[in-house]
Amino acid sequence: MRSPARVAFVTFVAVALAGASTAEAGTRKKKKRAKKAKVTQPRKAKRTNMPAGWTWPPSKAMTELGAACTDELDALGVAWKPARKARKVSTPITLSAMEIGGVKLVSVYRRGPHVMDCALALGLAKHLPALHAVGVRELHFSRIHEYSKVRVNGQQLKSLSRHALGLAIDIRSFVDADGRKAIVLDDYPLGDALLLEVEKALGDSGGFRTILTPRNDPQSHDDHYHLEVRVDYTAKPAATPRKPAT
Repeated sequence: MRSPARVAFVTFVAVALAGASTAEAGTRKKKKRAKKAKVTQPRKAKRTNMPAGWTWPPSKAMTELGAACTDELDALGVAWKPARKARKVSTPITLSAMEIGGVKLVSVYRRGPHVMDCALALGLAKHLPALHAVGVRELHFSRIHEYSKVRVNGQQLKSLSRHALGLAIDIRSFVDADGRKAIVLDDYPLGDALLLEVEKALGDSGGFRTILTPRNDPQSHDDHYHLEVRVDYTAKPAATPRKPAT
């Protein structure tokens, strides 16, 4: 016959073991629920520097927008040629004459041809006349298409630059109707009137993303204006305008 003390001890141990088992089972259930909730939670979308709807290789929508873009260049009387395939450029073209809207595009470093996406050419065709109106006759650029990463505020980011897509141009200086050259590096800090008028005209146009200049990025853009044309590849191609009568 077991003593009352032994029975009590055995009962205590059994209860303790049962409690531990229950607690362990509860912990396993909690972990299982937490793991399930973690799996089913939607992942946050990664931020990207690419235009809306951009994919690579180019989607059908991007190809259709590219065709509509070249049609619009034709309608505006801009002479262009198809370019060879270029890395990450959706609709690569070159301009037959590096002049748009009465403004000459002069390269300061490299000889042509200068590959760009049709969208950049179209943006320049639409908005360079505004620069012509404030006196610009030439813009001197350092690069258009170049496979590179974003550089801003003195730091290089992981995102591809719009130069890699052929959608951006860096402008070092502008020449007015009297032949005077306004150099961004030298004359912007002095408050050069032509440079400030150009900056305002480009900003007011709405055709470009934030224009990077010595004003808003003195560390990485102290010597040039960086223009990125606005592109939305989710938009439907616009109806092609009629070519002006000659």
